[in-house]
Amino acid sequence: MKKTKSELPIFYETAHAELASALEMLAACKGTNSQNQALGYFMHAKDEYNHARFFFNMLSKRGNLASTEIARDFRFTPPSLLTKGYISNKGFLIDTMKLKDFIAFVYTNELLAKSSFENILNLVGCSTEEGKIISSIMKEELRHHGMAKKHFLSHYPALQPWQLMIYRTRETINNKGRKIYDANLKLLDQLLTPLYRAMAFLAGTIAKKLNLNEFRRKGKNLMNISSFSIL
Repeated sequence: MKKTKSELPIFYETAHAELASALEMLAACKGTNSQNQALGYFMHAKDEYNHARFFFNMLSKRGNLASTEIARDFRFTPPSLLTKGYISNKGFLIDTMKLKDFIAFVYTNELLAKSSFENILNLVGCSTEEGKIISSIMKEELRHHGMAKKHFLSHYPALQPWQLMIYRTRETINNKGRKIYDANLKLLDQLLTPLYRAMAFLAGTIAKKLNLNEFRRKGKNLMNISSFSIL
């Protein structure tokens, strides 16, 4: 059970990330006038959808092993893609970024995703059926990474490969920043939740001691009510 509880948030977040990636690539597919680009984006989106489906299946299996109270926290709802920041409410990346930056973003994040899957692979085991599928996904992420790099350097020959490393470094820092932000939110939740509950308990205790008879106006002369009344 302890292992299941530790795996649930990992597969929950990964499934969100893969589904968001699929939606981003599908939006890019619909937004390009190049047939070759559209096909590349579409195939990329298809891969990401399959990845997301796999991780949602993994999440479902572990959710069935957990208690209802725990599993409820890891149920997927489409709006969570927005609330958790995997999709921006300002629009898709292809709409808000320059094409050069978008391709560099894909190049960088596919490699970062592959690194994340290495950790997941160690978690489930290389020899398991899930591990074999994850190994296959990692190869696909590397293929996406390579395609993005090839596209980037062919369309922007003035830029050198080392300049792509700048994009990678920047995105790595951003990813770490998001993880720190998420960790701080969880810490604040742990610290503030007991305070909120204590305040709610105090308010409830005070409410129980209120004399609600004062609110019954029928048959009362309001002029005779005490000036100290809360009515």
